[in-house]
Amino acid sequence: MASTTAAASELPEGPVMSLLSKKLRALRKKHNRILQMEESLSQGKSLNKEQEEVLRSKSSVLTLIEELEKLRSPLSAAVSDEINAAIQRQNDIISDLLNLLYFGSLFDVKSQSDFTSTMLTRTHERGCCLTYDYVTDDATDLLSEVDLDSISSLGNLLTSRPKYLSLSHKNALQRCVRHAKLWLENSDEAIEPESTIRN
Repeated sequence: MASTTAAASELPEGPVMSLLSKKLRALRKKHNRILQMEESLSQGKSLNKEQEEVLRSKSSVLTLIEELEKLRSPLSAAVSDEINAAIQRQNDIISDLLNLLYFGSLFDVKSQSDFTSTMLTRTHERGCCLTYDYVTDDATDLLSEVDLDSISSLGNLLTSRPKYLSLSHKNALQRCVRHAKLWLENSDEAIEPESTIRN
């Protein structure tokens, strides 16, 4: 839970706290105008009707500033709790989805003919993808077999246990969830310690 709290604290000021800060700034600005009016009165200057009306609101302005200042801390805590709850819900959704994909892949037993058909389809799709990218006029780097291999490698890490590691399904799923979170965060961390492929 500490990580989610830290994540929430690193977020920029949200709409709720931004609105509160904006209201406080406006009230303080109004209070400063009132102080200037009081200074003008002390110097024997007169005020127009609008200024007199503003001056009479001094006590209510001070009360509002005090009340909003008192609200800042509990409101900030409430917003942080809401953000943390949303992050936790997102983590739970990711975990539930990857559980389905992981075990769905694990228990998917195909016949040899199905396997061959699947491989032929995937090979065809790779070829179509590379060909389409080659004939488009986009001024970007062309896709290569290495790019598609990288996508496939990351996809496998999200839905299956690494082939050469002896891990329980629980630990393997934790790795899957971690890779999924890094992907969603646009992380530049390598998918494996010795890998050049990034999440």
